[in-house]
Amino acid sequence: MTKLIEVQPGTVGKTMPTKTFRLKHHLAGHPLFQLDRLARLAASLPADSVEFNGPVLPGQDPRLTPSNGLSAEETVRRIEECRSWMVIKNSEQDPEYKALLDACLDQVAEQTGGVMGGARRRQAFIFVTSPNNVTPLHMDPEYNFLLQIRGSKRMSLFDQKDRGIVSEENLELFPGKHRNLPYEEAFEAKATHQHLMPGDSIFVPLFDPHWVQNGPEVSVSFSITWHTDTSEKLVKLSYVNAGLRKLGFPQAPAGTYPVLDGIKVAAYDIARPIYDAVKKFVGDRRKAVALFFGKTAVAG
Repeated sequence: MTKLIEVQPGTVGKTMPTKTFRLKHHLAGHPLFQLDRLARLAASLPADSVEFNGPVLPGQDPRLTPSNGLSAEETVRRIEECRSWMVIKNSEQDPEYKALLDACLDQVAEQTGGVMGGARRRQAFIFVTSPNNVTPLHMDPEYNFLLQIRGSKRMSLFDQKDRGIVSEENLELFPGKHRNLPYEEAFEAKATHQHLMPGDSIFVPLFDPHWVQNGPEVSVSFSITWHTDTSEKLVKLSYVNAGLRKLGFPQAPAGTYPVLDGIKVAAYDIARPIYDAVKKFVGDRRKAVALFFGKTAVAG
């Protein structure tokens, strides 16, 4: 099989890395990432699988995110001049992209002795960005390899344990919570700055905040994500802690009380199907959250 992605020997030990590292890939110029193919992909997927907007700032208020006035397909086709940012979510819904996602993560798993590239909840996201545009500061609740396919970008990456960058509360997840995080220019003194060119890739650890400044040309990036048993438990714990905090109960960071953390994860496994059923019945996420946690939780 053609080597699509390469992990440098010795980069990964016997446990999941908690710090970023770089690796190489061979997808630059791949036909699946040509703009015409991406435009057809964007047009073929459900509307909620494609997100796009006009120019934004590193600390963008999600309530004030500008629209570009175009369709998803038009945004891709006019990406050079429309000053936009786009993400095509769950591109693995298309069989060709799913095959590529699986091939990349299978190769990573093989090169790391199974430590990375696990099979749980594999997803693929494609970012298509206009010259000099920005992806605001945010964090992702999954392990992530970002592969730069076309153009260049600079990533500012932060340690999720640094409470001077992000609070425990802002790290927690909640149904419908926007991914954007508060940003200050002073944060840059603590950032790990990564410059990515076609063929470059970077591992982004679970929950580590980051924002991206695009270079002077159109950028296309391929983000391949997955989960392990540990990451799934941490995500579940984050939801429970956020819910309890919304109810007025302060929460200790994950790992402070392991037994209590296990109880919370078990409670999530019981409550989540009930919440999903309620959301489906009432037909609205905000109403479901209000029923579970009260109206103040929706406003918070």
